[in-house]
Amino acid sequence: MVTGKRNLMKIPQHILLISFTVIFMYPIIWLFINSFKTKQELFQSPWTLPNSLNVENYIKAIVVGNIGRYFLNSIVITVSVVVITTLLSAMAAYGISRLRWKLSKFVLAVISLGIMIPAHATIVPLFSMFSKININNTYLAVIIPLVVFTLPIATLILTGFFSSIPREIEEAAIMDGCSIPTAFFKIIWPMTTPYLVTVAVITFIFAWNDMLFPQIFLSDPNMMTLPVGLNAFKGRYSTDYVGMIAAVVITIVPSIIIYSVLHRKIVEGMTAGAVKG
Repeated sequence: MVTGKRNLMKIPQHILLISFTVIFMYPIIWLFINSFKTKQELFQSPWTLPNSLNVENYIKAIVVGNIGRYFLNSIVITVSVVVITTLLSAMAAYGISRLRWKLSKFVLAVISLGIMIPAHATIVPLFSMFSKININNTYLAVIIPLVVFTLPIATLILTGFFSSIPREIEEAAIMDGCSIPTAFFKIIWPMTTPYLVTVAVITFIFAWNDMLFPQIFLSDPNMMTLPVGLNAFKGRYSTDYVGMIAAVVITIVPSIIIYSVLHRKIVEGMTAGAVKG
């Protein structure tokens, strides 16, 4: 009887969770279904299944829309940003939270100020600086500001994570002859994998979906990223909506795959240290 009552009490929770799942999954399913339709089908019946699986939209997106090139550009920029941000934020967070020095809290406060600076306010000075050092229209012109704007939140997250690790672990390693860099890379780094994965995924999503910096600092069409490249389907007098939908599906697939593969590590990283015994 008790088990039956508990199951009945869980029914509203399950209904609520299923409802949220449908709400969040529906836009993705709608995009996937309509990516196989013709333009006529899209406008006549946008809420029904396609009459046939029309893969011409994906071919058009890759060949005509040059999505393959944009995809490669996005991978180069995003992977560079993720690697640099994760490494630098981990080192900064380690120095702030684990090493004993007077200005650690002040430095953390200065780094945290970066979260409050709007990206749009930095466009003009960044463009001027990049023009002087002649790196406009290069990957570096996009990677540098993306790293700068993802570094504060990544450092803030990792500082909280590193603070929950017992200091005795490092002290034992240093007593055994390890230097501080060795203790960081060989002991602390492997222990904080869920935290680093969490930061890496957050950074990936921000960099992968960013449209501002590539649109401003890149002028060569062959160097554009996916969010900017979607504009190729929008003409002066008409828009290829089905081709754009197929390109959008290609754009969101990496984010879905990465989150699906790493969601356990992300949840573990977000909840680790929440309860201390």
